[in-house]
Amino acid sequence: MLKKLQQLMQQSLTPQQQPSLKPIDNLSAEQGLSLILMTEIALADGDFSADEERHLLDELSNDYQLTEPQAQAALKQAVAEVKEAASLQHFTYPLKDLDYQVKVDLLENLWRLAYADSKLDPHEESMLRKLSDLLYISHADYIKTKLKVTENL
Repeated sequence: MLKKLQQLMQQSLTPQQQPSLKPIDNLSAEQGLSLILMTEIALADGDFSADEERHLLDELSNDYQLTEPQAQAALKQAVAEVKEAASLQHFTYPLKDLDYQVKVDLLENLWRLAYADSKLDPHEESMLRKLSDLLYISHADYIKTKLKVTENL
């Protein structure tokens, strides 16, 4: 999933839109932004569950071939970046000009993470709603992506 998010961003972002975040060890800027967005969703409910953590660590290991210690260090940096951020706009600004379908695909992947622990917290849902608004995704597509993910649980 992380690799798919990275590919979507690499294919669609112009050099001027590239994220200007603190680098995360062993990850490109696009990879770091993908991890940060997923971490934002995982932390939205105030409980970074073991299932969510394992999901992200597995993604880092499988998609980016990071060792377990490298994956843990990258995740720790992403958590710190999310906690320091003043708003979601810092993370979504580079994505606002992506093709509409790319943004919908991104939202779908974030819904998958929200359901990684088999339950959806209202805070996670609220964060996904905010993200979809910041990315100019219609409410109808927001609901369709949620239903698509829940049908495949």
